[in-house]
Amino acid sequence: MIDVPGTQESAAAQQIEQLEAELATELNRYNSDEQAAILKRIVSRLKRGRYVRSPIVIVKEMIRTPLVWLLMAMGITIPLLFYILIVWVSLAVER
Repeated sequence: MIDVPGTQESAAAQQIEQLEAELATELNRYNSDEQAAILKRIVSRLKRGRYVRSPIVIVKEMIRTPLVWLLMAMGITIPLLFYILIVWVSLAVER
């Protein structure tokens, strides 16, 4: 990706660099053992997706799964099948 001054990408890159510098200065306040513990906690939280994924993204991923679509299809077809069965049985009884 090419950084063009005045674009949104360069502004985002500058913000990321600023945050990295801020993180480095904050970590320098602690000794190496505490730094390792802090970084492990940050990485574990990132792996769990606490900071990366928003609730909207989680819902979008749920909608994309085939199980949700299967359940929705079953929820639509089962009442229709019962209705057709009831009508068919009632017509069969009237004969």
